[in-house]
Amino acid sequence: MLYRVMAEALQKLEQTPGYLEKNALIVELLKQTPVEEMERVVYLLLGRPWPAYVSKETGVGPQQLKKALSLASGHSLAEIERRMAKVGDLGEVAAELMRGRKQVTLFSQPLTVERVFEKIRSLPDLTGEGSMDRKIGVVAELLSDATPLEAKFVVRTVLGDLRVGIAEGRMRDAIAATFGLPPELVEHAYMLTTDYAVVARAAAQGEEALRRLGIEVGHPVNPMLAQRAESVEEILERMGGKAAFELKLDGIRIQAHRDGERITLFTRRMEDYTYMFPDLVDPLRKALRSDRMVVDGELVAIDPKSGKPMPFQEVLRRRRKYGIEEMAGQIPIQIHLFDVLVVDGKTVVERPYEERRRILERKVEPVPGKVMVVERRVTGKKEEVEEFLRYSLSLGHEGLVAKQLDSPYRAGRREFLWLKLKPEVDTVDLVVVGAHYGKGKRAGTFGSYVLAARDEKTGTYKTVTRCGSGYTDEDLEELTRMFEGLRVERPPQEVEIEIECDAYFRPEVVFEVAFEEIQLSPPEKHTGGVGLRFPRFIRVREDRRPEEATTLEEILQMYRAQQKRKGEKGSEKT
Repeated sequence: MLYRVMAEALQKLEQTPGYLEKNALIVELLKQTPVEEMERVVYLLLGRPWPAYVSKETGVGPQQLKKALSLASGHSLAEIERRMAKVGDLGEVAAELMRGRKQVTLFSQPLTVERVFEKIRSLPDLTGEGSMDRKIGVVAELLSDATPLEAKFVVRTVLGDLRVGIAEGRMRDAIAATFGLPPELVEHAYMLTTDYAVVARAAAQGEEALRRLGIEVGHPVNPMLAQRAESVEEILERMGGKAAFELKLDGIRIQAHRDGERITLFTRRMEDYTYMFPDLVDPLRKALRSDRMVVDGELVAIDPKSGKPMPFQEVLRRRRKYGIEEMAGQIPIQIHLFDVLVVDGKTVVERPYEERRRILERKVEPVPGKVMVVERRVTGKKEEVEEFLRYSLSLGHEGLVAKQLDSPYRAGRREFLWLKLKPEVDTVDLVVVGAHYGKGKRAGTFGSYVLAARDEKTGTYKTVTRCGSGYTDEDLEELTRMFEGLRVERPPQEVEIEIECDAYFRPEVVFEVAFEEIQLSPPEKHTGGVGLRFPRFIRVREDRRPEEATTLEEILQMYRAQQKRKGEKGSEKT
């Protein structure tokens, strides 16, 4: 398959803002794609030649790309810098340069999807002495054979910034429409595999092939999530009068995979954190009594003096590339397991919660201070739940998670089968899409941020608040440095925003925000149609993907619960 077909499709996608129109273009491309090329095309549509859970980068940045462009086009680095300052997009600069290239390769060959994919995929593996020159050479070779439009998207793919507004969430509907399959089936396959390229290839072979896809040990699974609950009464009513109540810990959600002697730790963002927590590897080998097993749990930091869990931010201090062993001594960690997805190589997600819990208790041998099964109570009595909640809080935990006794493990779904109960002020997880410069002592930093909720129906992010409080001076400086690397000239296509900002960002960072109440018609116009009163920054949720941010529907559910509480208080006064 010629890469020209791919590049033309990407150009149309960049120029098309509408959700349905964009999906139609993806469908058109997938229908032209041979089955053997399906995985490569889907990866390239998503802007990277490997699945999201593989922590790889090309290792080729803007400066190295400029050198490759200079080699391929014959233009000087000074000329490339001049055009970059004017255009601001290295992909567009590449297209300009290749239109007016000063030298033409005599034996150039048309680019194919396979060649572009495999060459870019090989870049992280080029290591050792002289590796950067070799990487520049590989990219220059591709650009030398590229048309201007192909060069634009080769450069953007190498940078990992395709700029066409395709998040993984869009792929579900496109794959379903291309192959005439139920969207729910496509989504289920993705939740188990976390890889839309694999899903698309199976879908191209028919529904039976898609249904055969399942969990693979060593590949992360989208975790099941919990809905909010307002009270114990609501939980017992929704769960038929009785439920399992587990301690809700404030740490990093970790999925542990055992494949023989190999232990791999994945976060809910599908990142491999095994190297960050080497002190858990041997304990998990001892604890997991099955050679092929996948378990779900929460990793928490423990205060060496008190033995109590430390705040979430302390866990994040363990996220580092260097000094890991030293930090492990300062901040010990432990993992509390609460579910099992695979045991003895067999998937058990469809079995009832109670059966999975029995398997977990049978197949996990606790390692004191390191690996344990999360504590729980099974009850239908309100007073027992409240007592357990107080107990959880006394240990330094967040609250409780209630689980329906006969519920399956619904990978990637947030449903009322699991409900979280926290006595604290309401918080939401929102995606940062813009910012305004600070004034006075905040001058030189971004002083407030515009935040958005996810619209599940369209896959877009719609603004719901501007947050300017809760930050320390250190927060403001650190966040400003972080967001400079995510800055874009205009709002990305997947962001719906009407507020004029001093800076716009790719929707990649999630803030946890506390607030006083929700308004349906806020004074400031938000595309989400709702607003938060008195929002306050709590922390960056580095364990959350943008796709896992609070949805507009969840905010509306919270609003309805808020109005119900107000009505009940009003009736008490009369």
